[in-house]
Amino acid sequence: MNPYSVPPPSNQPMYPPQQGAYPPQQGAYPPQQGAYPEQAPVTYGAPQVGVVPPAIFGGMQFIYVEDPMAELASCPSLLIRQEPEFLEKLTGCEMPNVYHVFGNSPLGFRYLFKCIEKSNCCARKFCNSNQRPLDLDIIHCNSYDQLGMNYTTPFATMQKPFMCTFYCLCRPEINIVLNSTGQPVGKVKHVCSFCDPTFEVYNNTTGLKYIVTANCCQCALRCPGWLGKTARGIFDIIDIGTNQVVGQITREPADMSELVTDADTYAVNFPPTADANDKLLITGLALLIDYQFFETNADEGHKKKSGGKKGVSISIGGKKRRK
Repeated sequence: MNPYSVPPPSNQPMYPPQQGAYPPQQGAYPPQQGAYPEQAPVTYGAPQVGVVPPAIFGGMQFIYVEDPMAELASCPSLLIRQEPEFLEKLTGCEMPNVYHVFGNSPLGFRYLFKCIEKSNCCARKFCNSNQRPLDLDIIHCNSYDQLGMNYTTPFATMQKPFMCTFYCLCRPEINIVLNSTGQPVGKVKHVCSFCDPTFEVYNNTTGLKYIVTANCCQCALRCPGWLGKTARGIFDIIDIGTNQVVGQITREPADMSELVTDADTYAVNFPPTADANDKLLITGLALLIDYQFFETNADEGHKKKSGGKKGVSISIGGKKRRK
């Protein structure tokens, strides 16, 4: 028999017969109870309190609020982040500073306001941080668009006048005014000291309320370059009545974007008894500390890199001067 030949057909079925067809369907799919529920229309604009918009700063999500002063009164602490200016580093042209202020709460960090510097380009170029006159507009930010260029009318202004500082004469200060009433809230002043830098906080109703001081030997104040940028600078808030430390302002160590620019981040822990006006003054103090110790214009940065003029360095209020 040829093994490759086709076998003859057989009378037996090749496959066993099926025992039955598929069982009949019990019915069609159940009728739908109705169309899909209508979704609420999506509106873009100011998010509600408690809603987290897609804004992330340093890996942290922030929540927005509608009334920064009311939230400021209930916030035990703040986070202030200066906006990095990479164009300033590339061109050497000093740019106005911009600060984002976030309030700490049980629900997370709430975006309170934005501080925008208004100053003359010549003042930024030729005046050092002690002399530099400027206004800081405090913008009420309650919508995601206001992170960009859509600003509203500032509800308060921090005014730093021009000062030709010489030892104890004409010390730098910041005055804060509420634009809604035109009444001054108070002022913060950098007083003369030969060792530890010292600031005074004056409330418009109670007068001198807090003294803020720091150890002059901190690496953040003394070490140049990245060594000082990566160190933490601590400023203690002392109550004038009890002479006890009741709060703290901390210049946080720099991240990568801050290492290559003049940007800084500050954490502010308020005194437990401070009201909204006191907290606004302490916020202005944190910005004054930034201008006094951690802000340099193009000429100052060049002198630091090249070593500046030869001479003897002395300290006035924690800031180096050269004879």
